[in-house]
Amino acid sequence: MLLGETERAKEWIKRALLIDPDNMNMRYNFACGFVELKDTETALNLLGAVLEKDTLETVNWAKVDPDLDALRDHPRFKAMIEGAEKRLAMAAG
Repeated sequence: MLLGETERAKEWIKRALLIDPDNMNMRYNFACGFVELKDTETALNLLGAVLEKDTLETVNWAKVDPDLDALRDHPRFKAMIEGAEKRLAMAAG
């Protein structure tokens, strides 16, 4: 993506998600790439899947990761973080 081959990168991402759809680390990293491309909706879609399923460590990382700075004030990002924190708090007891 960063080499300017956005469409080719998107095709590879589609393939990767078909092969390993439950790989949350991969999804997180793809989201970071889409933030760099200023494709906020795709980044949020990928990140949303991660925050719905992953651990507190990932949620805490997303809250401070500089790769996600452009999303920090987005209402959807804030809601995803809040939802993930609530889910994890309920699971903890």
